[in-house]
Amino acid sequence: MIKKYMKTICVQGLGYVGSATIAALSNASDINGNPLYNIIGIDINSKDGLERISNINKGIFPFGSQDKSLSKAILKGKKEKRIFATTEISYFDRADVIVINIPLDITWDTKEPYINFKKFKNAIYDIGNNMRENALIIVETTVPPGTCEKVVLPILLECFNSRGLNIDGLLLAHSYERVMPGPDYLDSIINYWRVFAGYNKRASDVCEKFLSSFINVKDYPLKKLSSLTASETSKVIENSYRAVNIAFMEEWGLFAESVGLNSFEIIDAIRMRPTHNNIRRPGLGVGGYCLIKDPLFGLLSSKQLYETEELAFPMSQLGININSNMPNNNLNRLNLYVGGLKGKRVLVLGATYRSEVDDVRNSPSEVLCRGLDKMGASWDIHDPFVDSFENLNKDFLQEIPAANKYDILILTVDHNFYKEFDFLDWVEGTKIIIMDTNNILTEELCKALVSKNFRLLITGRGDLK
Repeated sequence: MIKKYMKTICVQGLGYVGSATIAALSNASDINGNPLYNIIGIDINSKDGLERISNINKGIFPFGSQDKSLSKAILKGKKEKRIFATTEISYFDRADVIVINIPLDITWDTKEPYINFKKFKNAIYDIGNNMRENALIIVETTVPPGTCEKVVLPILLECFNSRGLNIDGLLLAHSYERVMPGPDYLDSIINYWRVFAGYNKRASDVCEKFLSSFINVKDYPLKKLSSLTASETSKVIENSYRAVNIAFMEEWGLFAESVGLNSFEIIDAIRMRPTHNNIRRPGLGVGGYCLIKDPLFGLLSSKQLYETEELAFPMSQLGININSNMPNNNLNRLNLYVGGLKGKRVLVLGATYRSEVDDVRNSPSEVLCRGLDKMGASWDIHDPFVDSFENLNKDFLQEIPAANKYDILILTVDHNFYKEFDFLDWVEGTKIIIMDTNNILTEELCKALVSKNFRLLITGRGDLK
């Protein structure tokens, strides 16, 4: 299957980033439009891993997405016999480039969070024990600063030495992903800025050439940093900044609710200033894989990799704590507003952690639903992209039922499906209470609902009576 005249890229880890990386590489071509790469996806022998492998081998993108270009790219590579996926780590020996997209999680089973590097290290050993000299290794995984130099590099050097390979042929780089699942999923790889760094000049040069082969560097030039650790730190700060920004606006959203202000009109006014145009908005909470953990990587890097207790990272820790409480803040406000949730029938619209994706990892909606259980409410949930939470034994609704079945509607995710739904017609003839936690309802619709005497509660707003 492998076309010998093409370079071969191995992608380790076929999750939301790794699978999209395969799609991006499948589209890479020379100036004459000829494809550049064979691509081998390698994942673990687990239920999810095998399912992802099976889908890719059928030419199917393994996750639900509004971005159909992902499936087209993978199907194209499959038809051209340039893509396949496997659990066999021996295929690393065919790679000219190995792209690492495996998870590195925080463990919370003790009083203090820590990073268990065991699985991550094992994955690096899989590469080191099978790769060939002069293959480029790019770590795209978000890792604590210092991981490449203090964890990855020593393992690879150990493997090279034990196999009698020339360490001058060890090329290690870090280039973090900025993948954004949703309608522009593939574009977030191909048409977006990328940061990178190499262990040495040769690794840096080879990495730059490789990234330039599938990223639109004319419009989105690459940014080279001075060290692997600088690149790692860049990603951690990037995600920490966003998480702290969200936490900062949470307290001002609560203020607006308590004193009768509309925080959204205030934020829109602030965003007119270019230096403040990315200020966040109040909402239900923070979910997904990154923002709930990455802000702790500075603290854990200091403790576990640099063995210092001097740095506390108080803002990052506080940001995570504030964000984790956001769903409960919303729930407590609703509980007070309705005079108690016990016995209430609730419809929740939206389960994923962000709009237009099928990803429910660490979803604030799941936290909300668990809270409804604790408060004695009964609830149903609908989402156009998913049909279950992994850790809650409850099937999702396939359609939105009649409003008269419920006492309360909670809007949680700003899917286009809900933005286009005719809520004014749906609530007609009912006394349902509506809570919008994500600024989904338009100002015009809010006014129409209030004029019809519907009780309306909006996160970040205290001006609606």
